[in-house]
Amino acid sequence: MSRQFADIIIPVAVPGSFTYEVPEHLQGAVRRGSLVNVPFGQSRKSTGLVVKIHEIPPAEVSLREVDSLLPGETAVNDRLTDFLLWISDYYMAYPGEVMKAAIPSADDLPGRVLKRRQKEEPDVPESELIMPAELNRVQMEAYNSVKQLFADRETVLLHGVTSSGKTEIYIHLMREQLDQGKQVLYMLPEIALTTQIIERLRKHFGSAIGVFHSRLTPAARRKVWKKVSEGSLRAVLGVRSSLFLPFSDLGLIIVDEEHDSSYKQYDPAPRYHARDAGMMLARIHGGRVLLGSATPSLESYHNALSGRYGFVELLTRYGEVMMPEMVIADTRRGGKKRGPSARFSPLLLEAMEEALKREEQVILFQNRRGFSPFLMCSDCGHVPACTNCSVSYTYHKSINRLVCHYCGKSVRPPSECPDCGSVNISTMGFGTERIEEEIRLLFPSARVARMDQDTVRNRGAASDILSSFAAGETDILIGTQMISKGLDFERLTVVGILDADNMMHFPDFRAHERSFQLMEQVSGRAGRRTRRGKVIIQTADPANMVLRQVLKHDYRSMSSVQLEERALFGYPPFTRIIRIALKHRDLDELSASAARLADTLRRHLGNRVLGPEFPMVMQVQKWYIKTVMIKIDSTLSPSKVKELVRRTMESELKYPRKGLLRIHADVDPQ
Repeated sequence: MSRQFADIIIPVAVPGSFTYEVPEHLQGAVRRGSLVNVPFGQSRKSTGLVVKIHEIPPAEVSLREVDSLLPGETAVNDRLTDFLLWISDYYMAYPGEVMKAAIPSADDLPGRVLKRRQKEEPDVPESELIMPAELNRVQMEAYNSVKQLFADRETVLLHGVTSSGKTEIYIHLMREQLDQGKQVLYMLPEIALTTQIIERLRKHFGSAIGVFHSRLTPAARRKVWKKVSEGSLRAVLGVRSSLFLPFSDLGLIIVDEEHDSSYKQYDPAPRYHARDAGMMLARIHGGRVLLGSATPSLESYHNALSGRYGFVELLTRYGEVMMPEMVIADTRRGGKKRGPSARFSPLLLEAMEEALKREEQVILFQNRRGFSPFLMCSDCGHVPACTNCSVSYTYHKSINRLVCHYCGKSVRPPSECPDCGSVNISTMGFGTERIEEEIRLLFPSARVARMDQDTVRNRGAASDILSSFAAGETDILIGTQMISKGLDFERLTVVGILDADNMMHFPDFRAHERSFQLMEQVSGRAGRRTRRGKVIIQTADPANMVLRQVLKHDYRSMSSVQLEERALFGYPPFTRIIRIALKHRDLDELSASAARLADTLRRHLGNRVLGPEFPMVMQVQKWYIKTVMIKIDSTLSPSKVKELVRRTMESELKYPRKGLLRIHADVDPQ
């Protein structure tokens, strides 16, 4: 028997793959997509993914052999293997980083003995499954338009206002695919959203649909992986990581709330965007992608207007429910207030009181967690800051700690100022924790809950909070942006946006778009059934253009203005961006490296290279950071630019210096 070799990806951050010899007794069994155990390093064993089988030995290299083959049900099919390699190439990630993110570790794979029995989700008996609800005329027109466009478009954008009934259209399209024997992936941006949606979907699809996300136990993830691989689980509701499940025949990917930045993975690598990567996965399977949003990303909207995507609009709410009444509360009026009511306008307090009298519900939105964003000495102005990161500590009153939201370091609040010795130390600004405390004082008989990263850390906490609110067991829900997305509450009639200015004045070219999306989305939670909702937006800048657009729910005006500005200044969707981040513990070494790298790139790309610059937070965990940005316009080949970036980064890493330099590239940063 001739010698056989396997190119294998190991889950480590190094370029390329490693070649091993396949022993005779495993030849034929080890194939592309197999997961194998191999020796790696001096004495370590590792799980690897086979990406190629061949008979060409590397020249003058002594090879080690594959140890063993993992159970057959753990194999990765060709389509998933192709997808993982594409992720590595497009997003400039090492193949091992992609494997580590995509494939369960050896201990998490199917075929391992379970030490404890997992709680099973109860299946809905087939006799109790319900058929999709009959679509109204407007929904049916949209549904038929989507199907017609899928005949010659891989991707369709469904622009449907909040509460227009997009989910019912999704269910009809899913049913059609499942009846054809295809698989369906329904993606959401946040784990918290899966609880409310899965209950609805299980009534239609029973055991044919499952859930996949990182909050599941390892055993539950194993089970979903195995059932998808076998084909017994034909529909999955999941977040971005569900793209990496071993689908065999994926007919449709639904990306709900497609505009949401949570679809982008930041750290660790691979830094992929699940919406965009989903389009490639669908193409590999010969399937279709439906993007849904009330506030589409400007990239998707531009692609729809230009004809690259199919485009369908659904611009009336289901049941002719009116869009909420939008009211501006000018926080400059009324002078300085003190006490619990200081952060709430009379307009908002009055609307809340009336809603509670009618036994209706209220949502208060503040996109900042903690009690206070920072402490400050009233005498000298000193602000306690993290010693690891270039940011102030956030004060969390419930634990009486100052916490860094970047590295997690926490310290006790100072009893006196370390600079001047003053005891006059004040909390400045407000987060969700402070809002909760003050609302409990203002409305002592109301049932109040808070939903942010601090309250949903434990498994099931987010589900419990949302279920309680949906059941009418909570009167006032206070939260960050996780309460703005795709949730439907029958009794909710009043929404308060407590600090619109913080969103609108963020220094980023997407700030206008993002603030419009966030305010429009959270506003859309109000009055979704029989009563018209009311939204009170608190601001000290009532003339701001984005507020005028939000007041009219005028997405078209917002998108037109922003697309014109983006075209003028050369930002997406008219260019693509690669952002290179360099990190070093020595600021001088970092500055020299960043300047050298930018100069090298600028010699090839000219003024398309911006920087180096410090990001808003210039130091995290004692690592200083500088960034270089590249704009790729239509005259450049993205693949050639990426190759130039790879070579330049590798060259800079080899340059002699003191200490360790870290570099990574982020393709299509958000």
